[in-house]
Amino acid sequence: MTPHNPFILADGKKPTCMEMLQVIIDGEANDEQQEYFKNHMDRCLPCFKSYDLDMAIKRLLKSKCCGGEAPVDLMEQIKTQINQITPS
Repeated sequence: MTPHNPFILADGKKPTCMEMLQVIIDGEANDEQQEYFKNHMDRCLPCFKSYDLDMAIKRLLKSKCCGGEAPVDLMEQIKTQINQITPS
């Protein structure tokens, strides 16, 4: 039996992996969503790889940016460049 997906919206729309990942990375997920996504990553290699990459970038940028969060567009540019040089 598949566990209930707590990311499903009120209109019944099932979010994509990237939509769920963004909620997790942004720190907006509740406990149920965090647990669901943790279990989801055990079965979804693309989510596992994306999570690790996104978290590594976020930690790096946070340590290098004085007193604040890095701009989202900067994070996206870095991820795009890494994905272009790193085979999947």
